[in-house]
Amino acid sequence: MQSPSTSTRSSLATGLGLYCGIVLIGANLRAPITSLGPVLPDIQRDLALRGTAAGLLNALPLLIFALLSLTAPALGRRHGLERILGASIAVILIGAVTRSLALPGAIWLGTTLLSAGIAFGNVLLPALVKRDFPTRAPGLIGLYAAAMAAAAGLAAGLAAPIAQIPGLNWRWAIGVWALLALVTLFVWAPQLRVRQHHLGPAPAGDEAFASPWRHPIGWQVSLFFAFHSLVFYSIVDWFASYAASRGIALSSGGLMLLIYQLVAVATNLGSAPLIRRLRDQSGLGLGCGLLLLIGAVGLLLLPNLSLLWLICAGLGAGVAMVTSLSLFGLRTRDHHQAAALSGMAQFIGYAGAAAGPFLVGVLHDATGSWTFPLCLLIASSALVAVFATLAGRNRLIE
Repeated sequence: MQSPSTSTRSSLATGLGLYCGIVLIGANLRAPITSLGPVLPDIQRDLALRGTAAGLLNALPLLIFALLSLTAPALGRRHGLERILGASIAVILIGAVTRSLALPGAIWLGTTLLSAGIAFGNVLLPALVKRDFPTRAPGLIGLYAAAMAAAAGLAAGLAAPIAQIPGLNWRWAIGVWALLALVTLFVWAPQLRVRQHHLGPAPAGDEAFASPWRHPIGWQVSLFFAFHSLVFYSIVDWFASYAASRGIALSSGGLMLLIYQLVAVATNLGSAPLIRRLRDQSGLGLGCGLLLLIGAVGLLLLPNLSLLWLICAGLGAGVAMVTSLSLFGLRTRDHHQAAALSGMAQFIGYAGAAAGPFLVGVLHDATGSWTFPLCLLIASSALVAVFATLAGRNRLIE
């Protein structure tokens, strides 16, 4: 029989392992995607991909995020959140390795696999945080969002330098992030051995929660998520190509993206305690939309100051990410409803966001100019301001 002190130490170790595991899972949810953009010109050259095909490659993860978002809550209820999240990291690991192999179609298959793993992590991680850390959810969401942005920034900033190391190439630049997934799987392994915590059956009858699909708040949160994701992924995927067209070296473009992500990390950490203290997040929503708008307009009108505009956009992106993830819990009554809103918002959000990188490639191919793609980002940033302000009002789905 364990002594009380031994039991306490075991409980603390389990809690710390869960906390670290959540942060590490968050770190895996963007890095495999953002590592692609800075070396996309090399991939296009080696694999003979035109702009439309490259845009589809960029959009593929977002399409998969959307398609699988609606199935994630049901799998969490049936098999347990810890087990599904562990399987998700294993699939990210397999996909990252596959994508880097010099085999026909490997980049498409690997991207599909790792995107499927990320999709389940996207939806189920906020639900797990709301269930296990209800009073500390915004802070923990801010922490794992910061880890997500930090890893994404490192992936974007290091991709081109890794690809330029003698004896290495772009395959190493996008494959090296399998190591992060391997470490995460090792840290998360103890959660697979403990009793599985299922989402449980959704309430029925008088206790059934209001569906976010039939409530204006559900659509406002979802469209906020959609438009800020569209801007984020379009910048991450295409800025290096845009910068190269303005005479900026790929390595310099990658460094600018790294700074963009570091600014987002700092804003992630700063936004979380602010969100927790505010009863109403509409001011934050308006602010992040305006910052994204300033960044997009600046890139169009004064491209020689691209770093400044990326810093503005990074501030907006950091606030938008933490705020939108926090709204899954702040606008719902329990973790059942939070999982439903998370699935809805990420289905609509990523379906909309997937159009961004694809349309940027199509518009650039059709016009030979960056003017129309940047106008798309300007319009989307304005819509972020609108829907974030609406979604930020202090109300519940009921």
